[in-house]
Amino acid sequence: MYISIALLITGLILIALSLRQLLFKRRLLSATFSGVFGTFTLLIATIFTLLLMNVQTYVQLTREIDLVEVEVTDVSETGAELKLSYDGRTSTHLIAADEWRLDARFIKWKPWFTLFGKEPIVRLETISGRNYRNTSAGNQLYQLSDTSMNTDELFSYLTHKFGVLDTMFGSSVYMPMQSGARYLVSATHSGLIARPLNNQGRSAVNNWK
Repeated sequence: MYISIALLITGLILIALSLRQLLFKRRLLSATFSGVFGTFTLLIATIFTLLLMNVQTYVQLTREIDLVEVEVTDVSETGAELKLSYDGRTSTHLIAADEWRLDARFIKWKPWFTLFGKEPIVRLETISGRNYRNTSAGNQLYQLSDTSMNTDELFSYLTHKFGVLDTMFGSSVYMPMQSGARYLVSATHSGLIARPLNNQGRSAVNNWK
């Protein structure tokens, strides 16, 4: 960005110098040279600025926010014990299922507002189980946040007043259970994404049925 500003200032100075030489000193050749060089410098500054804006847009829209680390500490016939680390605290949950599932709610800003570095607002909601072998089995559901916050009113107010919000939506991610597996759940501008953090997690994903 500093290079773009420097080129822009240089181009403006050269164009101003060419006008001065043409109007006051009647030096046509030097004025033409300064004007052409100044215009070329402004063109380079414009192209460079547009490239930087495109890179900035890409960086902002592809940035990920680390939300929670999920560790499967023990798997037995009665279920799996999950340890969640998020927001500076830790919680443990017993889930009898083939997979764990994390749900979250998103408030997504409009793209032009995102360029100012505004990340989506993400609220973790529940952790539960997901079965693919026995769909009739009941799953435990644990709340991860205070649901008393009325995000619908906040969404309506900000949308009406400032027009900076795009939408509010829910997103889920699920991964297989395996003792010792660790996963990192992150938020993108389009939803949740999970990645294994250790060999046990990668093994669970590679052998996922």
